[in-house]
Amino acid sequence: MKNADKKAIAGLSAGHFMVDWYASVLVPLYPTITAKLGISLSYISTIIAFGHMFSSMLQPFFGYVSDKLRHRTFMFWGLIMASVFIPLSVISNTPFFLAFFLICGMCGNAFYHPQVTCLVNTFCYNNPKLSRYMGMFLGLGTIGYAIGPVCSSSVVANFGEHAILYFAIPGIVCAFAVYFLVPKIPGDTLCPPKVKFIPLMKEILSSKVILGLILIAVVKSGVSISFGTYMPFLLEKNGFSLNQTGFVVTLFFAISGIATILSPKIEEKIGGANVIRLSFLSILPLALLTLYVLDKSPYIAAFLFIVTGFFILLSVSVTLVSAQKLVSKNRGVISGIMQGFSWGLGALFLAPMGYIGQYFGVDKILIIMSSIAFLTGIFGITKELKEIFESEASA
Repeated sequence: MKNADKKAIAGLSAGHFMVDWYASVLVPLYPTITAKLGISLSYISTIIAFGHMFSSMLQPFFGYVSDKLRHRTFMFWGLIMASVFIPLSVISNTPFFLAFFLICGMCGNAFYHPQVTCLVNTFCYNNPKLSRYMGMFLGLGTIGYAIGPVCSSSVVANFGEHAILYFAIPGIVCAFAVYFLVPKIPGDTLCPPKVKFIPLMKEILSSKVILGLILIAVVKSGVSISFGTYMPFLLEKNGFSLNQTGFVVTLFFAISGIATILSPKIEEKIGGANVIRLSFLSILPLALLTLYVLDKSPYIAAFLFIVTGFFILLSVSVTLVSAQKLVSKNRGVISGIMQGFSWGLGALFLAPMGYIGQYFGVDKILIIMSSIAFLTGIFGITKELKEIFESEASA
């Protein structure tokens, strides 16, 4: 690879780190925001779910448009929107403005991901190390997502919620830096879709293998969002301060990012199908053990919760790279489906889970979501999907 291409991938990864950092700064603040606005757990769960759904469902369309463009529009404005609107949502004084700012910020996240995930593939130029570069790209995003909670909780605890407005500065600076670091998209690498968006989506979703990969991505997203959203409520209930909660959530997502980076190497040793099984089958026993010791030893429970994060996102790069190979002519669209659309569908779990948590306890949410992951690990890998992983391993 040329040095310019490596710099481009480094820039795209840095932007991914930053945009996902914004996506998580609200996570430890949800209990505080809920108390300040006087809203219920089910209400804020619905707002979060709708925000994820509204922004993420648009990602396949953004990917469709980006497949036709040499412009880096989505990459630039995605970072700008996330850096401006996410901090504003923290200081909102009504549920309406909370929802408005949150949705706008999440739309920035949705702008960024499809085009940039596609560009990582583009600047690799079919390099055999694509999985490793993609793992690094995804892992840095997850690590950025991990650092967000400890940053926001520390700032709010020590300086007040209005200090969060300064968080807009690094994102704006990063947007301009990445825009000038990443070169224009090479015209000979573009594969503009030859069919309209709706027929193209129908064509892609008619594949049983793609549907299998989407199912895995949806469950993974739902579990990750649910654990990250609701565990702070349990930690707060068991005596953790805002700073401590932010630190635990940060470690939870940080180890998820490390798992994403390591997953290509693990895949080389045990195969893609077994990576998915290892990821999904480990979550339930760890969640049950975490809840069992939570009242007796909260710090041990926090440690087990952090370990669970490693397994939740272990299969991300495996499924994404496989999907991109299967839909190589529309990488922006499939990236939007796997990274955005699937995340939005996974976020829909939040609304019903919020009601379950309100009336039956937050611990029940973790049990239900980890059970869904366990069943997906057993039955989610179809014969066709297994054959795809085996053919990739032998290639």
